[in-house]
Amino acid sequence: MPVGDGVVTAADQPLLAAARQEAGAAVPGDDAVIVINRGPSGTGELAWMPDERSYCLAVVREARARTSCKALPASWARIGVRLVTTGGTTAARTVFFAVVDGGHGPYGYQGRAGAAPGPDMGPVHDATAVFASGRTLSLLTYERTVGVLTPGDHDICSADNAICFPALDAYAG
Repeated sequence: MPVGDGVVTAADQPLLAAARQEAGAAVPGDDAVIVINRGPSGTGELAWMPDERSYCLAVVREARARTSCKALPASWARIGVRLVTTGGTTAARTVFFAVVDGGHGPYGYQGRAGAAPGPDMGPVHDATAVFASGRTLSLLTYERTVGVLTPGDHDICSADNAICFPALDAYAG
């Protein structure tokens, strides 16, 4: 169940409609969908977790959704990152998705050399879900322009620095 800013609002209905129109996307009721990012002009990212071991991510761009449902890796400790490449009339972007066990949001970039991420890196968006068992997960999305390299290594860290991971590492399971 989403909490805080991750709860679906009336303004999110176009995102949900786009996800539900995609062939084969079994989007649950609004109370089980987590809104990770509410972008401009009908863009955003939604997620839902059928159970504590699997997830679905819908990336909505230009009123079209691309949905991927997968199991979390069996050996994941704190993160599972998935790549979803999108395109259209705008420059192609790669959306990174991370699931972090235990919450600890909000999240942001932290440069190892103190430098900010390059202009090809979009902001980190996060939302939190709490399960009936009491387990808390943070779901994050962030993106970058396809084919553009950002100099330097950057981590994504929780505000309390309890959890950090490399921004460009990807679990491809």
